[in-house]
Amino acid sequence: MTSPDPALSLVLACSRFARLSTRMADVGVSSVTWRITATLEARGPMRLSEIAAREQVARPTATAAVQRLEAEGILSRRPDPEDARSALIELTPAGRERLAAWRERLAATVAELLADVPAEDRAALEHASEVLHRIIDTSEGTLPPA
Repeated sequence: MTSPDPALSLVLACSRFARLSTRMADVGVSSVTWRITATLEARGPMRLSEIAAREQVARPTATAAVQRLEAEGILSRRPDPEDARSALIELTPAGRERLAAWRERLAATVAELLADVPAEDRAALEHASEVLHRIIDTSEGTLPPA
């Protein structure tokens, strides 16, 4: 599936590749679980409302995922020092280990997918990844707060 618009084609290809590789890696967690744990690792403790907004999921979806991850020892809650009515949700050390294991499995799967891709194309993909990371890092500061 290609699009006559190169920008749209890039978005669709990235999305499809992400879904394909995570399905093939079969890490045993939903994309919401994966995204929440990765976000908490990158950004540190957050309120549930911030997690839901950042991951663009309904609050009940975020609540269910966080409760499940708490029960598994992947996340924990602590009082929010700025608001006694709220809690901050954070990744536990066990959660960091699980996220690292999921990422290792995903990386191995992507390596398998790229094994037969010519070296020149792999180099182009690596460069594209670097460019996308720079764009993301630069643009995230311009987004409205989640």
